[in-house]
Amino acid sequence: MYKLGKYHFKGFTHKPGHSANYAVLIKPVYKIWGMKYSPIHSYSYEHDILGNFSHPQIPKSYDYGRGELFENGKSVIIENYIVLEHFEGEDVVERYKKKRLPKIREIKKIVKYFASVAEPLKYLHSNGFVHTDIKPGHIIINPETEIAGLIDLKLTIRIGGVIKGISWDYASPEQKQMTKLLRDLPEDKDEKEVLSHVNIDGRADLYSVGLILYEILTGKLWTYTRQSPIEINKLVPQRLNDIVTGLLEEDPSNRIPSAEKFKEELACV
Repeated sequence: MYKLGKYHFKGFTHKPGHSANYAVLIKPVYKIWGMKYSPIHSYSYEHDILGNFSHPQIPKSYDYGRGELFENGKSVIIENYIVLEHFEGEDVVERYKKKRLPKIREIKKIVKYFASVAEPLKYLHSNGFVHTDIKPGHIIINPETEIAGLIDLKLTIRIGGVIKGISWDYASPEQKQMTKLLRDLPEDKDEKEVLSHVNIDGRADLYSVGLILYEILTGKLWTYTRQSPIEINKLVPQRLNDIVTGLLEEDPSNRIPSAEKFKEELACV
């Protein structure tokens, strides 16, 4: 049994590539809450960001802090933590990794899943925010409702702001450009100077969604193949193929422009 602050849990999970452990709490028992915790990352920013939102597909944040982690009554380490609404489900990419390339019936389900992904993105973007860290593990599919939850908003920024981090394999070209500009910025310069060269808005999130959708439909990473989905999986409908390639346009001005338009396009598949 583990205890951190006033919260109790039986076990935890840690996924490669993720900086925090995650546990489903057993106390308090009247809520389905989860906890992320890490000895090095503060969660005050994520807690504050989540306070801006009220959407059923984005978790609520109930508490955050720093405390001593106990295992079976024995002190282990000091951890930072955040207590969140728990979203039951599985990583949208992991759901398909063990299967062969999706066939028509599965593709219809995938279209439905990603139509639900558009909803929290539309909400975020219309409220002036960009997630900036859309990747496998941050889109959770509930197996019962088949609705997606959008989690891990620790890198979320205001539209037009400076990014706070990057998951390189699932980042948009403009995020990578900004990262390089920040890296090369002289120490005596304000990081906001990069904003005159590159702008981050909701289309960056849509590019990342395109990368994930491409990976599910083809079993491959767009970065290394650059083939259209239909060239790899002949069962991908032409309309869906065009949507994916429309999300993966390098130039944001040529990309599908909004989450709302993305959902409208999916409805026509």
